[in-house]
Amino acid sequence: MPASPPDVVEPLHPSGIAEAASVLAAALADDPGFVHLFPVRARRERELRALYRMTLSDSVRHGHAFVTRLDGAVTGAIALYPPGSYPMTPARWWRQALRIVRIAANTREHSVGIIKFGDVTSAGVPCDAWYVEALGVRPDLQRAGRGKRLMATVFDLIDSASGPSYLETTKPDNVGYYTALGYSPVRSRVPLESSLTEGPWIFPMSRLPVGAAV
Repeated sequence: MPASPPDVVEPLHPSGIAEAASVLAAALADDPGFVHLFPVRARRERELRALYRMTLSDSVRHGHAFVTRLDGAVTGAIALYPPGSYPMTPARWWRQALRIVRIAANTREHSVGIIKFGDVTSAGVPCDAWYVEALGVRPDLQRAGRGKRLMATVFDLIDSASGPSYLETTKPDNVGYYTALGYSPVRSRVPLESSLTEGPWIFPMSRLPVGAAV
């Protein structure tokens, strides 16, 4: 069995949010959903960095965020929300108002699509589930076990609470990855927008509490 990467897994400190957001943006820039929402390749990572700075800032405060680090640099990141803490409340949106304005300015004509995507995903999150909102590993370091280590870290939290967990992906290849970690599709794939008939699709998946009957 290949050796586990030597990275340290640690909670994300607020001072590392920008770096972790950059890793997530690079890791997820080619996901079909984001390619559709942010079609201008030259702008996509910048737009995603702004989006994930907001996500990580909120999850550090109201949920959990962890990173892997190698020689001090962030190599992977994950954001997790406890049951009932997602989507953000109006007060939390207001706290993020300046970031939202910046995101709107960066994404310009793509803002409406982002809002619709957020509405579709938030509507599907079960109120009793731990929500894995984002997971990503720096592209040049993928497929070495860092993502699984980050998932194992959040599983420790989830399983200690004996709760189910939920996530979505728009990348078909990721369905098998999450299936191997114990997730199963919970309903039919959902089009990213109602007018789309050829995808991209949102694949919702859930994982039962450890020890729960299937």
